[in-house]
Amino acid sequence: MIFRALGENHVRFVGGCVRNALLGEPIRDIDLATTLFPQNVTDRLSKNGIKSIPTGIDHGTVSALIHGKAFEITTLRIDKITDGRRAKVEFSNDWEGDARRRDFTMNALYADLDGHVYDPLGVGLADLEKRKVRFVGDPDLRIREDYLRFLRFFRFSLFYGKGKFDRQGYDACGRHAAGLKKLSRERITQELTKIILHPDCPKALDKMRQAKGLASLFGRKFDVVALKRLVDCQAEQTYGEDHLFVTRLLVVSGFGSQVEKRIDKWLVLKKKQRPLVGVLGSFRINTIRIDTGRVTRWMVEDGRDLALMRLDLCYALGHLSRALHHKFSVQISQDAIPVFPVGAADLMSLGYRGRALGECLRDLHRVWTRSGFTADRQVLLGKVIPK
Repeated sequence: MIFRALGENHVRFVGGCVRNALLGEPIRDIDLATTLFPQNVTDRLSKNGIKSIPTGIDHGTVSALIHGKAFEITTLRIDKITDGRRAKVEFSNDWEGDARRRDFTMNALYADLDGHVYDPLGVGLADLEKRKVRFVGDPDLRIREDYLRFLRFFRFSLFYGKGKFDRQGYDACGRHAAGLKKLSRERITQELTKIILHPDCPKALDKMRQAKGLASLFGRKFDVVALKRLVDCQAEQTYGEDHLFVTRLLVVSGFGSQVEKRIDKWLVLKKKQRPLVGVLGSFRINTIRIDTGRVTRWMVEDGRDLALMRLDLCYALGHLSRALHHKFSVQISQDAIPVFPVGAADLMSLGYRGRALGECLRDLHRVWTRSGFTADRQVLLGKVIPK
């Protein structure tokens, strides 16, 4: 529909959808490039009954809505002024000029409706075949244009480069790591999250550490061996993304009373992630003894999910053997969580009210905890003197 509305000579598929189609990988978003200016795109879509939204009109992007799905259509452009975060662009009808402003050669590929692939730079297809993630032109210039390309270089090398890092690109990233501080928290979060959730993230994050990228964000070095241990043990079970992201992020960013502040400075945490970081970030793993009783206490106080996260971190940081990690994982997953057997109604029937009621409940809860959560209702109420 879009090709018919705009004219097949004026529009092509571009970037990720072309790259992934050629690699035989899933295609998530379909982006298109056009020689038509934004207003012309909008007019032609409207005449053909296609709704459009000016999602990034200053940069030439119009989204076409078809059957509830958005397709971004961007006018060919040249970056005239860049500051490492944003660019002022000039629209054009030059396919090669548009390709030269893109980040990596494998993203500077275009395709028409018949599937014919266009490689204006003459190297994109060859680099894609070799899985070589290479900056278009001068790596230093590309990164200075938009410092997000520092993070994208490591993500693309991880996802599409088979974990290999182009030397020129890597060296350029090392020279511009400080530029990450100019980026918005949202943009950093988007890229870093994808890296952290990848099964081979230790290698990419260690390379980022060597390029001083992580030090620019978190001001510290991290233990790559601990991260490898964490990822390895997590591969044996099925976890949600919040579990994986928060535990791995903490190994990278560090623990302590200032961890939330340190992370908040550079990342935007989801609503569910924030309390997890707060609880686990202040977790003093090296000061506790980990046994069945301790694990049961975690289950009672925090629930199964947080208990498993604590367990993973204990193993990652070397305070637990693989065998014990497995044993306690089974305990957390399968054992019933003890429930405090005394309620407010029990004490109210004995005459307790107000502050005295709350204090008595807390005292009994401590007794129950010290018993290893084995003291039953009769035993606990036997310790209460009726009012």
